[in-house]
Amino acid sequence: MTRIEDLRIPTLADLSLREFTEDDIAPGESYWVELWTRGGRLDTSQTRARVREEMRWLAALGGHQGVPSRFEGVERDIYLARLTGDVLGALPGLVPEVYEVHLAPRVRLVEALLRGEAAADPQAEVEEPPPNAAVVAVHDTGTSSQHPYLRPVLQGTGSVVPGEPDVADRHGHGTKMAGIAVYPDYLQGIAEGTLRAQNRLVSVRLIPTPRHGPADDDPELWAARTENSVVVAEELARDTTVVHSLSVGAPNERGLRTAWSIGVDQLAWNDSNGRVIVVAAGNMPDHRLATHAEDYPVANLGEPICQPAQAWNALTVGGFTALTGPAAEGTGTYPPALAPAGGISPYASTDVGGAGRPIKPEIVKEAGNTAPDDGLPNVGAEHLSLWTTSHRHVRGELSTPTWATSPAAAAAAADLAILAQRHPSLGPSALRALYVHSARWTPAMMEQFCDRKDRLRAVGYGVPNLQTASSADSNRPVFIYEGRLAPGARQAQMLRIPLPDQVLNDHPETRVQLAITLTYFVEPTDILLGRRYAGGRLKWEVQGPAETEEQLRRRINALAAGSTSDNDRSSGYGWTVGQQLRGRGTLQHDYVELTASELAGDRLLAIYPILGWWEDRDTTKDLAIPFAVVVSVDFGSEDIDLYAAIEASTPVVIEI
Repeated sequence: MTRIEDLRIPTLADLSLREFTEDDIAPGESYWVELWTRGGRLDTSQTRARVREEMRWLAALGGHQGVPSRFEGVERDIYLARLTGDVLGALPGLVPEVYEVHLAPRVRLVEALLRGEAAADPQAEVEEPPPNAAVVAVHDTGTSSQHPYLRPVLQGTGSVVPGEPDVADRHGHGTKMAGIAVYPDYLQGIAEGTLRAQNRLVSVRLIPTPRHGPADDDPELWAARTENSVVVAEELARDTTVVHSLSVGAPNERGLRTAWSIGVDQLAWNDSNGRVIVVAAGNMPDHRLATHAEDYPVANLGEPICQPAQAWNALTVGGFTALTGPAAEGTGTYPPALAPAGGISPYASTDVGGAGRPIKPEIVKEAGNTAPDDGLPNVGAEHLSLWTTSHRHVRGELSTPTWATSPAAAAAAADLAILAQRHPSLGPSALRALYVHSARWTPAMMEQFCDRKDRLRAVGYGVPNLQTASSADSNRPVFIYEGRLAPGARQAQMLRIPLPDQVLNDHPETRVQLAITLTYFVEPTDILLGRRYAGGRLKWEVQGPAETEEQLRRRINALAAGSTSDNDRSSGYGWTVGQQLRGRGTLQHDYVELTASELAGDRLLAIYPILGWWEDRDTTKDLAIPFAVVVSVDFGSEDIDLYAAIEASTPVVIEI
């Protein structure tokens, strides 16, 4: 309880969460700011209308021209306005219903354009995607719609940038991402003379054409613009499954939630229906790349991911590299490549870490390598980069290199769209679960980051494998279950996984890998509630080898209540990631190696709830979270038909 004499009017530092103070503001200057106010879709229309009028008055007082743009959050409305320093300094006393204020982010392309374009190449044939192909929606700088490789697969284009209704890509970034999203094996197709399109494409201009030199680059309310872009993309997709790809971002040094990340979380929540949104983690800035050779890969741990990559519901993609190429040999005119095969890409940024934060990035894809020499960050880039479509195709230049986490995110979106086409009955959570279920760390990652927490910050769960994600074998059965769980009901769901004793005990010493992945989406809140950012959360646990069903039930009840000791938390399995680390976000993946005899017998997998802010409101306390869980048992190269032994059995759902 706070004493009356301790109450005070909040300062600008309080409202900005220490992002800036009154001393950082010059009275005669103007500042673009986000004003987080009372409102949101859970408040009354009368209250929101009153606050909207207050914002118009404040904006006019601060010299803002026009009506401030607004993003509708869950429990906050967020306005973008340009205010003079004197009005901003007086803000805490002017409008009490402004609860937070933040400097508006300046968006940038996640991929750094470090080199010139490639030479012309002969044109390849295009093989169109299958009729049931899914759509990748690329939200970027537009696209070169007449490119001979993109025109046959382009389902629609649009723009949400005021003043730029066309989608002609005058920069090139969007066209590069489009090529990656449609042709994951681009370089191989060029070499063979036939490009085989895997997906269809929708392109939406999300950001304006970047200007050269000084410019009045007015910021935008990126949460609202991204929301508009997603709506346009799905209208263009015409009821086809869509995977959204976002390779732009803005700095986020502290890693906290922002209006943009909340907007992405809200879009992916999609009124509990889910939506697959893939976001690039972000890169090392240009000025650090030149000196990166001296402290790679430690320097990567000091470069935080950009916003909105910290969004809980987004699949955030970082970078690794398998490209060493001719430059790795140090022969000819090329210096040696910096990163080893399988190591973190020199371009990749990483998460800031910290208790309660989701694992970000969750996965990594190819982001290219570097060969620093004499201060140049990417000598020999063509050997150490991905290849994709060029916006300068009218000059005969059909292909160009690209690198960093932009193409990594586009490649992950391409994989997810292929997965959606192969498994059309699966929902967004199940697609994410299957894809990340296939992710593993490379030996180079294990060597570079001996500390498990640093490894998770740098490369997440590792590199996914589309072929593994798409299929199951007789010696690697895969279970997929999609369900719903209401945290307010305070019940867990138990899945009884049939693992036949006879087959497993016939090979008692054979090494088996048990892997489990749980995914779901959270409804975000815009207000500060400690760690209760999510409406509700889920976690999973497995019955241990010496644990009875009743002991598991008691352990789950204690875990859900947060009343267990460290000894009580363990199932007895030596999980690779571990319960405390994997359980922090909406994508929880782990695996363990054990002998077949240790796994024999049916096992219960418990999905249990953790209460969030839904619990605080009568209108939300009974809401349910849709989820998907994937379980696989892998005998590796052993010729054991485990699938046939369990084919007649199905997982049994038990509520407790």
